[in-house]
Amino acid sequence: MTATITRSTGIDPGLPWAGPLPGGGYQGKTKRLDRAVVRFAEWLQEHIAGPVQIRFNSDRLSGGAYVYPGARKIEMDTPEIGLSAGLIIPASVKQERDRAWKSDEWRLLPRLESLDCWTEETPLDYNVLVYPQFLRDTSDIRDEPGHRYGYWTVKTPREAYRLLRKIVKEGIIR
Repeated sequence: MTATITRSTGIDPGLPWAGPLPGGGYQGKTKRLDRAVVRFAEWLQEHIAGPVQIRFNSDRLSGGAYVYPGARKIEMDTPEIGLSAGLIIPASVKQERDRAWKSDEWRLLPRLESLDCWTEETPLDYNVLVYPQFLRDTSDIRDEPGHRYGYWTVKTPREAYRLLRKIVKEGIIR
C-alpha cells in the first residue's frame, strides 16, 4: 500500500504561539512553485516508504515535500527527508526586505511578501534536507554547527534526486 500525500495546514509547535503556524501556507504563491513541490512529493512517495507531507511557509514563497520513514505520527521534530523549492526573490524586493530587517521595520515584511511581483516566470531554487539517521555517512552533513540535519542547495530537481540516491541509506530509498 502506498502512503498518501497530505498538505499541511500548519505544524503545532506545542507551546503558546502567537504567530503564523510553521508550515501553514497550504499551497505555493504561484502554480509553478506548487507544481514543483507536488512533483517532489510524488517522487518521494515512489522512492521512500512513509507518510509524505507537503507544506509551505506561511508567506507561501517556499515550500517542500517531506517523507517520514518509520513515523506513525508527524510532529514538530519528527525526523524527515525533504525536497523543497522557493521563489527567487527579485533584487528590488530583496533590497527592501533587507532594509526592513536592518532598520527593525519587520512589520513591513508581510506587505513586501504580498507584492504582485511573483509570476509563473519567477525562477525557483531547490534544496535537499536529510536528518542524520537516514544518511549513509553522517560526515556528509554540510551545515552550520548545531543543526540536527544536513541541508544542501542544488540547481535542479534532477540534481536533488541524484543527491538523495547518493546520500540516503540503502534500504530507505528505492
